[in-house]
Amino acid sequence: MSPRHRPCENCRKQHVKCEGYPTCARCQRSNRECRRVETKWRFRHSIPAVRHFDKTPKYTQPSPNYLALNSTPNEVSVSPQTPHSSFSLSRPTSASTPGNRSRFHLPTHTSNQGTTSLRAHHVPWPRISTRDACLLRYFTEDLSRWFDLTDPQRHFATAIPQRARECSTLLDAILAVSARHFSTLPEHQKLQLINAYGLAHTQVQDLNITEETVIHYHNKCITELRILADEPDAVMDENLLAAVVVLRFFEELDNPFINPPTETALQGLHVFLRAQASSALSSAPGPRKAAFWIGFRQEFNLAFSQQRTIRLPLSIASSYLTFDDAPDHIWTNRLIVIGTYVLEFCYGNPNPNPNPNPNGEGDCNRDRSDSRYEYTDLIALRDKWAEKRPRSFAPIYVEPSSDNSSTHQYHLFPRIWYMDDCHIVAGQVLGMLDILFMAYSPHIPRIGPARLECVEAVDAKIRATVLEMCGMALSNQQSRPAGLTACIAINICADRFTDAREQRALMELVVSTTLNSNYWPTTESQAMLRAAWRWDDGGL
Repeated sequence: MSPRHRPCENCRKQHVKCEGYPTCARCQRSNRECRRVETKWRFRHSIPAVRHFDKTPKYTQPSPNYLALNSTPNEVSVSPQTPHSSFSLSRPTSASTPGNRSRFHLPTHTSNQGTTSLRAHHVPWPRISTRDACLLRYFTEDLSRWFDLTDPQRHFATAIPQRARECSTLLDAILAVSARHFSTLPEHQKLQLINAYGLAHTQVQDLNITEETVIHYHNKCITELRILADEPDAVMDENLLAAVVVLRFFEELDNPFINPPTETALQGLHVFLRAQASSALSSAPGPRKAAFWIGFRQEFNLAFSQQRTIRLPLSIASSYLTFDDAPDHIWTNRLIVIGTYVLEFCYGNPNPNPNPNPNGEGDCNRDRSDSRYEYTDLIALRDKWAEKRPRSFAPIYVEPSSDNSSTHQYHLFPRIWYMDDCHIVAGQVLGMLDILFMAYSPHIPRIGPARLECVEAVDAKIRATVLEMCGMALSNQQSRPAGLTACIAINICADRFTDAREQRALMELVVSTTLNSNYWPTTESQAMLRAAWRWDDGGL
């Protein structure tokens, strides 16, 4: 009988079978170091009575999941303050949460002498370099806010970085996006962060991140995802959903919204969203639900910018088409769901009924002649959301724009202050929907003398909406994604702006978005605006 070998570190972290010794097949395919650590396990004898546990003396082999979470050359100890009273080292059942595979419940227990029977133990991050630690910290303290816009529990600032301890794929995704964004910071901002992190002078070189560094992290993550694609349960792993959402953000950093992005993370995002939608929407707030709504919002923004429908079934989140009392972030998600039906009306099926049938699908039996009926339904849905939303969505301060030609160009934008990121998102999504409603109104005459007058009125309303969205971005610069949404609206509606002063103000906002958001690729966006406004032809 061949000897039994301990699985390598990489396979243990991914919870997959380790084949081959001394170098396993998975590590060979991904060109990774195959490292095994001999772990000494010692269970204390002071847990004599555990509920729901077979008292027959027998040895239980620690599961790979338990090893993955607790690998350390020291003995295993658990704090006595753990709140659970059941003890399990077995693999989760089908009802278990895939993303929590490495979480096991240990009993609260103290000895009769009043002293702790198990001493507290801290499990360190395995072999993490100074550079990786700084990039992880940069994600947690800075980039996570780009994700947690509609998440009051801020899972991408708290839980998701901790999940990277269990999932190397998620860790590599975080390191890739942090490296990409950090590498584009101005030197003075890099120095500020280095000083804030308290790094020694000899460690500064560790944060000299090059393009090769970024590509290394990104390719490593993609390779791991491709390997895991062969695993039957991978598509239901919430850690991998979070990794794909982070990778999608990486692609947004490398590709303007207006042009089609690369398909790697985008296709993966669609697959994971479809697979985990039911679990995410029916579960309590947690990392899975947070990652789902971020991915859903990413898809909505991209679909709006590319003037297409979302590449997900409309029924995927139709349960959110309600107006019951709920926290503010849920109301924001409801509005985004309404937005997906509006996109479908404008760019896809002519009859995306926002009142789904029992099968969760829209009623598609009516023809294009009923477009006014559908349009009226969608307008009513939007208006009902605006009527029923909590009062907290109202801005705390509003100052109209100024038409005084002597003032700064930014005075063309109104000042609109909000108190929460989810309120900013909702305000701008409302603007996006209003742009679509005006541009695709079936009530605009096709011919006749009234057509020109109607088109001019619509253009004026669209311009006012875009300027309002820009005002939201400039008034709430603590929420940097608001500037990116404003840039999308500017590019989509650029042809509606003919006034040179408005054009200059919009271009200034687009340029400042690159400076303030660091690396967001507006260069191509600027070129498109110059072409739309004929600046290169002497138009300005």
